[in-house]
Amino acid sequence: MSILDIYLQKNGKKRYDVFKETGISQQMLSSVNKKNVSSFSVKTLQAIAKTVKKSEGIVLDELLRLEKENAYFEVFSVEDLLLAFNNKESYIVIKGEYEKEVEKFAETLLSDTETLGLELGSHGMVTILAEAIYQIVNVFSSQNNEHKKIESQIRKYKLKRMNDHELLLYLRQLDY
Repeated sequence: MSILDIYLQKNGKKRYDVFKETGISQQMLSSVNKKNVSSFSVKTLQAIAKTVKKSEGIVLDELLRLEKENAYFEVFSVEDLLLAFNNKESYIVIKGEYEKEVEKFAETLLSDTETLGLELGSHGMVTILAEAIYQIVNVFSSQNNEHKKIESQIRKYKLKRMNDHELLLYLRQLDY
């Protein structure tokens, strides 16, 4: 989970804002994003604190609380969803108007029962064949690259409606 991105998102910022505000390299922020809060350097905490305009102590407390809560990555737009996929987030909450658009992507997914029936009936060969067909169709598709990337990545997730305006995407492998 990318605690840094979730924390910055909750404060209306992105890693790029930390870079612009403090000059700390984006490569460093990217590597920190994959680590536990306890391994954040003082320099990184100071940069985050300066960007969100809070003290280092408050930032550290809030980051540790987020890490303990296993916070969900919240998505309001295409850019947010692509960032969540790039970070390989386990849990993604789709909110606002974008929820309806993501639901359209999810309509093309087979249910677990349908998938299991196909795989058992074909001894797993249908999965390989379906992936090959999917990749061929993608090559000749006229859809933009963002749409292709979302469609490809969303296949790794299950969808669950949380309420009228929120969808939860979670990795399929978490069910096993």
